[in-house]
Amino acid sequence: MVSLKWGDALSTLLPGALALFALAGFFPALDARIHNVEQIGTTLGIILLMGAALTGGVLEAFTRVVWERYWLIPHCKPVDALKNLRADNLDLYERGVQSSYKYVTFYANFAWATVILILSRLHKGDKPCSAILWLLVIVAMVLLRGSHVQWTYFVNYLNKVFSERSAHAEERPATGNTS
Repeated sequence: MVSLKWGDALSTLLPGALALFALAGFFPALDARIHNVEQIGTTLGIILLMGAALTGGVLEAFTRVVWERYWLIPHCKPVDALKNLRADNLDLYERGVQSSYKYVTFYANFAWATVILILSRLHKGDKPCSAILWLLVIVAMVLLRGSHVQWTYFVNYLNKVFSERSAHAEERPATGNTS
C-alpha cells in the first residue's frame, strides 16, 4: 500500500485543485459544474478529487523536469545524498524531504497552477492590465522565488548532513592522533 504523507498532499493535491479549477475555464461544461458547488454530489466530488490529484501529478512532473532541472540545480547544486544514504541516516533524509523539499515542489506547483489561472482568466476575457491578473503574476513570481529559497535550504541541509565529510566523520581519527 502506498503511504500518503502531509507533504505529498500539500505539494500535489492543493496545487492540482487550483489548476483543475483554472483548467475548467477552458471547458464550459466543466466550468459550469464547478461553479455550481451546491450541485456537486459525492460521485462528482470524488472525480474532481481524483482529477485534482492527477493534475497535481502533472504539475509535479513539470516541476521536476523543467524547474528543478533547468533552474534549481544549475543555480544551487546539491550533494549526492543517495550515495551516502545508510539505514542509520535514512530517517534524516526522509525528514529533510518532508520538511523542506516538499515545500520546494509545493511553491513551484502552486506557481504553475497560478499561471494556468492567469491564462484561464485571459481566455475568459479579463483585460491583460487588470489588477487581479497583475496580482496573480506577482503571486506566481513570489511562489517561484519561495521555491528557489526553499531549495537552497534543502541543499544546505543535504550538504551538512550527507556530504562526504559528514558521512565519514566517525571514521576519522581523533584530533592529534594521526595514525
